[in-house]
Amino acid sequence: PEVVSLPIVHSSSLARSHRAKMDEGPSRYSSKTKIGNWNEELHLKEERIRKYLEKKAKGELMINKIHRNMQGSLKPSGLTYSKDGNVRYGDYVMLYSVKTEGVLSVDLTDRDAGNIEAYAVTTSTLTKGPVARNVFVITPARGDRKTKIGDVLRFNQSFCLKANPLLTKLNLSLTSMPLSPMQFSKISKKQLVLMSIDKSADTLFKARYRDSATRFEFDGEPVPCNAEIVIQHNRTGKCLFSDKINYHNDFGTEFEVACETQTTTKRKQVLVHEKTGKLTGDNAAKSETSGNYFAFLTASDPSMESAIVRNDDHPLIEALEILKSKLIKRSGLRGLTSIARVFRIMNDNFDGFLSSQEFSKGLKDMGVDLNQNEQKILFNAFDKDGNGKLSYNEFVQALIGKANERRLVLIDKAFSLMDKTGDGKITVDDLKGVYVPESDPETLDGKKNKFQVLSEFLGHFEASGKKDGVVTLEEWRDYYNGISASIDSDEYFELMMKRAWKGL
Repeated sequence: PEVVSLPIVHSSSLARSHRAKMDEGPSRYSSKTKIGNWNEELHLKEERIRKYLEKKAKGELMINKIHRNMQGSLKPSGLTYSKDGNVRYGDYVMLYSVKTEGVLSVDLTDRDAGNIEAYAVTTSTLTKGPVARNVFVITPARGDRKTKIGDVLRFNQSFCLKANPLLTKLNLSLTSMPLSPMQFSKISKKQLVLMSIDKSADTLFKARYRDSATRFEFDGEPVPCNAEIVIQHNRTGKCLFSDKINYHNDFGTEFEVACETQTTTKRKQVLVHEKTGKLTGDNAAKSETSGNYFAFLTASDPSMESAIVRNDDHPLIEALEILKSKLIKRSGLRGLTSIARVFRIMNDNFDGFLSSQEFSKGLKDMGVDLNQNEQKILFNAFDKDGNGKLSYNEFVQALIGKANERRLVLIDKAFSLMDKTGDGKITVDDLKGVYVPESDPETLDGKKNKFQVLSEFLGHFEASGKKDGVVTLEEWRDYYNGISASIDSDEYFELMMKRAWKGL
């Protein structure tokens, strides 16, 4: 048999070969190789996207909740006008802080972690006028049968400060609890102050005269409007206090509110004054600082009372809000601009008027869920002349109304941007050079793309006129009146307009 000789491999050669393979590194996977729980991760990602889209469609995203809170909290509110300059029980007032130069405000998204339902209060300089979150109602103490709504509020007399009915249905009152290891303000760790559903003695306060030296003499005198006072908590004796301690929330940077009597370092010559009869033991030895000074702000003009919403008005407001929200849900933010079409659908006999039967049937066809009493309240509120039927003008005025002066200025300025010739009319082609559809609310929400928004925007103007390619100032105002009726906050309306129109 043939003998085959095999090559001799030395151990040193094997070592070198092994080291070379080690230097090359481990085997690498290609970009197409799937490792780990890739299928599970893919399904989890798809599930997260599905839940996100579902929440987005239902308006349950955090941004939607913040937007709704901003809308509800910034609704314009009325203030009480005082003819004699005195504060009364039942008055709608703002509470102004001298130190922070802001007004007391409620944040319904900032709920306290305690057992009782309660919400944070701050002093805010962000809102310039009276709105739902910064207007309060002065009411008598619970169980006080002697004091009536309309009676003058007097120094050293107990009162409750209630939340505006326009803000919430909850019966919230300004409340402060004694300082404890479990209850204290979030930042300064002082005595906690909240808006709470609590009905105990913790909700009682009294107004005290600002000058501690003559305070005792003014007890029982009427509390003047727009004058600096001290507000004292009945149970603890501490005074309402606000300093420039930053408190961050959805509205921005505001200032913390607590109960803390801060006094000056200058001690008065109490014993000497008591001996001479100038002071008694009832007078404070030291006066408070500006952090304890507040003022009840009332209306400067009687017309400001027209925007006041009282508890008795809630059925009408709720019914109107349901109808508006249904129209907006059907057609988006511009739902109220198509009010003429809604009226024509309801008007079965085409006589230009809606009877109560046509109105009720129309609401039912639109899917607006109102009982007979709510429908009656709504119809009677719309029927201004009381003739038992609604004209088109009554219907439009009730649902849309007219934009206020602040909004009308913005609307007219936007028109002026387009009216380059100054002849009081613009062509629809001019909109393409100025209007920014990317900033439209429905584009930002992802409901429509910019091309859809621009096309619909132009289409609305054409539909409102004679389809001649010309938009008049009247058509422009009519369109934005419908948009304005869908937005409660002046600040949000201004922001929307400035985002939509360059140079506004």
